[in-house]
Amino acid sequence: MMKRASVAAILLLATGCGYRTKFDLPPHIQTFSVNTFRNKTLERNLDFEFTEALIHEILAKTSLRVARPGEADLEIDGEIEGFQRYLLRAKRYGEKFEIRNLLSVNVEMRDCRHNVPFFHGSRIVERTEFSLNLGETPREARDELVRELARRVVSLAFERWPARVAEGKPSGG
Repeated sequence: MMKRASVAAILLLATGCGYRTKFDLPPHIQTFSVNTFRNKTLERNLDFEFTEALIHEILAKTSLRVARPGEADLEIDGEIEGFQRYLLRAKRYGEKFEIRNLLSVNVEMRDCRHNVPFFHGSRIVERTEFSLNLGETPREARDELVRELARRVVSLAFERWPARVAEGKPSGG
């Protein structure tokens, strides 16, 4: 009984403070498709990894289901514009110590049912920093960066759609 009361209290507090686990979307948008993002960088497989992370994030944060291209209510397309790695701090003798990664994408989302833009995001950027001394690897840092950028894109695209609909325009980032 105590567990039920605790769970109920947590749910009440979470819903009362505006926290949402899923975004509410227009009722006519129930499916989506994501074309593999074009990779304009020299980083191998970044296009596949970002596309997969974006699909995973949309499934986690919305009630949308995946559909085939041409059959979806919402179609998503884009390109990975840039990936940069910067040395922030180095130890003596030029040994790498702390590094910053930057990843940027351009995203287009189209409402296929009404044939109108749903979201346009130009140069959406995310960054992560990692330290080689703490045992972090460049690969782990890149994976985290891809996941964080997918979260950012989903948040930018879906969190304000009711306001965009009321204004009669798509959103931009």
